[in-house]
Amino acid sequence: MGTRYQDQPVEQWAGPESLDPTPVWKQYLLVAAFVLVALVLVAGVAYSALAVELATPPASVIGGRVVLAANDVPAMGSAAKLYGAPLVDAQHAFYLLQYKPGEFLAIRAAGFPNIADEHVLIGVDDSPGGPPPSFDRYLVSVEGAKIVVNTSRVINGTEVVPAPSDPTFR
Repeated sequence: MGTRYQDQPVEQWAGPESLDPTPVWKQYLLVAAFVLVALVLVAGVAYSALAVELATPPASVIGGRVVLAANDVPAMGSAAKLYGAPLVDAQHAFYLLQYKPGEFLAIRAAGFPNIADEHVLIGVDDSPGGPPPSFDRYLVSVEGAKIVVNTSRVINGTEVVPAPSDPTFR
């Protein structure tokens, strides 16, 4: 037997039903569905990135971030202010204070429940004005007229990690 189709026996030939491909409109529908899903995913990621800019303070936005107005936070030297429900649940509640001009600290309320008391001083080595050395706290950033507290991760302690000495990391 040769390799040409004319040389093959009839019983090995494919029937006409095997020549019927998937209709093109079904392929277009499948591609359109994939494109739509991709656009929805991109829009979701874009919204999460812009949520801080779009939010009106005070607000809790996607990604475990709390957006506060800069003029609504405690002034330098005043007592810390507790932020809890309805912005965050009891597990993520925090005290916000300003320990230096323009420098804010968000201390986890579960780790230090009485910080709002005026008799509690925050300082390093009894020198006022520095961040506390070992409290669980959240990352705070100032973005224009907004203060953003990231409650999705807790910062523990103040351990300083030296830079790697390996020259390949430079």
